[in-house]
Amino acid sequence: MSDVKTDIEQLYKDCYQRMLNVARWMLKNDDEASDTVSDVFARLAEGSLVLPEERPEGYLMVTVRNRCLDRIRLLTIRERMERRLSLSDNDPTSSESERERIAEMIDYAERTFSKQTWRVFQLRFDEELLYREIAERLGISEVSVYKHLTEALRLLKEKFNPTRR
Repeated sequence: MSDVKTDIEQLYKDCYQRMLNVARWMLKNDDEASDTVSDVFARLAEGSLVLPEERPEGYLMVTVRNRCLDRIRLLTIRERMERRLSLSDNDPTSSESERERIAEMIDYAERTFSKQTWRVFQLRFDEELLYREIAERLGISEVSVYKHLTEALRLLKEKFNPTRR
């Protein structure tokens, strides 16, 4: 086990700064970048991330890139949800509470929506695909896309805005 710990420490010394630079470039935020790189090493230390024997440095770089893309995707979904659900009252003091509420909505959506509804929701609001494009990608009808989005928005409104229907 100590060999694994030593290997991780050596990879940390060798790769951390390059990984951080990639994360900073992608996320445009030092704190987010540092959190992302730290998360990759935490997953490695706890064993939920297993490195290949060949080119572990390259694997770490790809992993940090993918984690950055995940964070960007979630941020994009949050921004679109905010616009769609009109949560912003343009009060700069409420931005932190808005972010918390949007994060709560996304967590709720991920736990509550069916896999198909969540995927349709992501494609519509994250990738901004048209109903036709979503239908083609998922192999479903446009009517099904509409039904999934209607269900997603209904669930969100019921949970987070129960007085307005």
